[in-house]
Amino acid sequence: MFHRTSAICLRKVDWSETSQVLRFFTPGQGKISCVAKGAKRKKSAFLAPFDVLAIYDLIRIEKRPGTLDILTAAERVRAYPQLLKDFGRFSAACYAAEFVDEFTKEGMPVDGLYELLVELLERVEAGVPTADALFSFEIRALNELGFLPRLRECGVCRKPTSRPDLTFSTIDGGAVCPECRPDSPRRFHVRRASLESLARFAEGDMPKKAMERTLVVEIRKILDALVAHHLERELRSTRFLQDALVQRV
Repeated sequence: MFHRTSAICLRKVDWSETSQVLRFFTPGQGKISCVAKGAKRKKSAFLAPFDVLAIYDLIRIEKRPGTLDILTAAERVRAYPQLLKDFGRFSAACYAAEFVDEFTKEGMPVDGLYELLVELLERVEAGVPTADALFSFEIRALNELGFLPRLRECGVCRKPTSRPDLTFSTIDGGAVCPECRPDSPRRFHVRRASLESLARFAEGDMPKKAMERTLVVEIRKILDALVAHHLERELRSTRFLQDALVQRV
């Protein structure tokens, strides 16, 4: 059966001398993997080489679960040349693509996640500060996945976090107030300002002025802890991200 869909290319690997295996994320089917036979030939049936982070209009033959779909046609409808020229923007976009790839299962869509990834690519391409665009994407994506932490109330006692000195614990569900803060290596100190910034990102707000360096570093630490907790490992692109974000503050 033939299926047509919009899709963002997350990964590509060579499958043979002439063909490639491509992983896409789609709005309706979630993550899909396809083989593009002959894609590397000079006279390919496809109009252009496939690029990671580009958006395509695909036609594919859906195969049985556990096997690769067959890509029959693909037209690139949106590319992002500016982010490819800038290490920081490119690092953020690659991180977001890996985030979606690792947090989702084949053939299982997540409401709103495709749109969030497209928004991230558009914002970074347009020159929105990299940290702002990425933090907004990441915390809202965690929310869509069901992993939004408690940011304005204590994860232990559920009281509002009004104190400026708090700790954060992925095991305890987010912010932890001083009264519920026994010594534990699982918790680290955070400022309430960082948690409030994340809460506003989760609501769709964007900063009106550039974030200070310490705020960017602390928010990145919180998000890294959340991702590592839920995936039980760090994303590979995390090591490139910290410097890329801080350089733009």
